[in-house]
Amino acid sequence: MTPPSPRHPATRFFWAAGGSLLLAILAGAWAIQMLAWSSPGDSIEAFIQLRPIHVTFAVAWIFLAAIGGIWAYLPKALNVSLYSRRLTQMQGWLFFIAGVLALAGYLTGNFSGREYLNFTWPASLFIAAGWGCFFVNFFSTARKSTKPWPVYVWMWATGVVMFTWTFIEAHLWMLPWFEEAPVRDLSVQWKSYGGLTGSWNMLVYGLLICLLEQIGGEGASRSRKAFFFYWLGLTNLMFGYAHHTYHLPQAEWIRWMSFGISMTEWVVLLSLIQDWAQPWNREIWKKSPAHRVPRAFLAATSAWVGINLVLALLISIPTLNWFTHGTTITLAHAMGSTIGINSMVLFGGGFAWMLSRSTLSRGQEKYLWSGFAMTNLFLLGFFLILVLAGGMKGLGMVQSDWSFSEAQDHLAPMLYWAGWMAMGLFLGVLILLFSWFSILSRAKS
Repeated sequence: MTPPSPRHPATRFFWAAGGSLLLAILAGAWAIQMLAWSSPGDSIEAFIQLRPIHVTFAVAWIFLAAIGGIWAYLPKALNVSLYSRRLTQMQGWLFFIAGVLALAGYLTGNFSGREYLNFTWPASLFIAAGWGCFFVNFFSTARKSTKPWPVYVWMWATGVVMFTWTFIEAHLWMLPWFEEAPVRDLSVQWKSYGGLTGSWNMLVYGLLICLLEQIGGEGASRSRKAFFFYWLGLTNLMFGYAHHTYHLPQAEWIRWMSFGISMTEWVVLLSLIQDWAQPWNREIWKKSPAHRVPRAFLAATSAWVGINLVLALLISIPTLNWFTHGTTITLAHAMGSTIGINSMVLFGGGFAWMLSRSTLSRGQEKYLWSGFAMTNLFLLGFFLILVLAGGMKGLGMVQSDWSFSEAQDHLAPMLYWAGWMAMGLFLGVLILLFSWFSILSRAKS
């Protein structure tokens, strides 16, 4: 009798990613319910207690699903074997312990109170240790290749290195020289958060290009245009953070440099997707779900890049940023990026790998499509309401001198409908997650 084959390293990270997303949307739905339909005092509780859980585990979903995608596609892309399965197991357990510590801290009120990465320092230590395992395993695997890396491997490598740097930078506030100087602390804090976003963008967009090449044909990841995009993305990662710090004292040239860089990355990404994605036609729907499903998620990604591009261009303009910053427009941009772009890529990449190792009945496929349609439809409604509400609040507080409470009173009807859109979005993502777990449980190791 032969022993069962060990579980594929990607599997455990896809399970962990799905669990993190489930926790994030539960916290988010609860917070939206309190903001939209409960008494005014509940909004403070939602912001202080539920927002950190929602944000932390939404970010965990992005990183864990991206790591799962890397372990799913990297060895095959480079035609090498994984350096160490034991390191992937250690990485998984260290991340799991970090998640438990972070959640326990949030539930007991033991966290730093900072805007992001606000869990207790023991959780940070376990994340750092787990990332160290990933760092060693990734580069030890990639260096086995005797051929030049495609652009998406360069993007993954850059994301791995830059996360290491920005994660350290995000914890410099623990040193008195930073903590005791508010402007210095805020500057470094937001620089690190911008770099952190750039690092996961490298991981996610690398997965996107890897998937596009598999679906759209060979050679796309080695073109001059692909590497131009890589260098532009790296520039944005390193220098584009300053549009988060327009409100802090800084040199004017830094603001303009950041503004110029912010105007470029989305345009090139949209161009890449439009160039590489195959045109929609009836022949696509005659192919297997392993082809149809990722194609649909990539099409949704393309649409959301276009939608979010318009908003990103507007809120990166300093004059507009001045009164939109901190309104629900910022939340709309974050939701469009996290769910509309990043999550569509991650679902597409994960489902593509799972369906290459599993089967899907017609009924199960219809169920998946219903979740896909609901998620995108209600996300669009939620997005538009948040943009409208944020615009009204910004204009009202600047031109009509609304107080915060007056602004909330004016926005109450919109927040009511935003709550219903959020509940529809919650249900759509739940259906996608059910399909995710169902297909993953049947995927062959």
